[in-house]
Amino acid sequence: MDYRFARRATLTQDSFITEIFKYLQDKEVISFSGGFPNPLTFPLTELQVSAQKVFLNEGSSVLQYATTNGDLDLRRFISERYHVRQSIEIPADQILITSGSQQALDYIGKVFLEPGDTILIEEPSYLGAIQTFTSYEVDIQTVKLEEDGIDLIDLEAKIIHHNPKLIYLIPSFQNPSGISYSQDKRKAVAKMLDKHNVILIEDDPYNELYYKGSVQQPISSYLKDKSLLLGSFSKTISPGMRVGWVCASIEVYKKLFTAKEASDLHSSSLDQRILVNYLIDNDYDEHLNALRTRYALQHQIMLDAIARYFPKEVKVYPSSGGMFVWLELPEGMSSVKLFYEAVKDKVVFVPGDPFYVNKKHANSLRLSFANETAERITEGIRRLGNLIQQSI
Repeated sequence: MDYRFARRATLTQDSFITEIFKYLQDKEVISFSGGFPNPLTFPLTELQVSAQKVFLNEGSSVLQYATTNGDLDLRRFISERYHVRQSIEIPADQILITSGSQQALDYIGKVFLEPGDTILIEEPSYLGAIQTFTSYEVDIQTVKLEEDGIDLIDLEAKIIHHNPKLIYLIPSFQNPSGISYSQDKRKAVAKMLDKHNVILIEDDPYNELYYKGSVQQPISSYLKDKSLLLGSFSKTISPGMRVGWVCASIEVYKKLFTAKEASDLHSSSLDQRILVNYLIDNDYDEHLNALRTRYALQHQIMLDAIARYFPKEVKVYPSSGGMFVWLELPEGMSSVKLFYEAVKDKVVFVPGDPFYVNKKHANSLRLSFANETAERITEGIRRLGNLIQQSI
């Protein structure tokens, strides 16, 4: 049957995560793959209480259609948190609730991108963003990363040569590299984007997951109306609730609002009411402190195991937060080939290829430590170390 698919449907390929999911049904498989939060961190009892309270106090009204822009109490909570934590003034009426920040990326694509437009991203970058932007038939150009953030020389050269409409960055505990931009580099990036009139998409789901230091200042705080700031409760409370958001100037906000209204009318109002009741009745910062303590420990366990079992030729990128460890294998080794060898040994991870644009047989890989026990982290790293050693 000739279904005559739209061109954009043929451009977006299945994610490598789809391949990985085939192996996750086996409970013996040690997974360092998806960026899944540890379910032990979900505030299950507190959310149950919140859900009960919502149904008791609000009745059937919470099951009705709701406003497109999202729950006002929730938007006020997000607005107040930006004010208190980072001294950023973002009014609640410039915050649009989305079904995870992934949906926000899609709406930004709908509002801004036309076939042939150029967008800049980091190299490597979040595979979900690459998928989304590819579907809009744009020219994706990459900019090199350094240990303290994006390469400013390469960035300005790419801006001058390609005249991009947008740039997509993950400055805090970048997915997949774990790199965080220094404060000086954040300011320098903002100054450069302002100078060249490039709009920033700042994806910031990991900012609260620091192990050292404190919450960092978004680049958006230096750009005002020339940026879109994305956030999410997926990594800190529950990914299943699918509650994210995008902050934008009034003019951009109206366009995003219309795109969302045309797409799904609104995100789940029930999930939003349960979440906002949880946030009001519980100490969110106490929850985050416990989350950071757990992930810092699991991160260190993985690093210790890598130091013990991996050959010294493997480069480990430092991180002080987030959920991932980014590695480079010796030159010439393919992480995809290693993946299929590791599957036989019941270990899975994400090879580097999906995090690049048109790059195959990368020697890099991403390991997530968040969703495994200490014992399984150590054992999984031991198995991977043996396989890498055999391949050198």
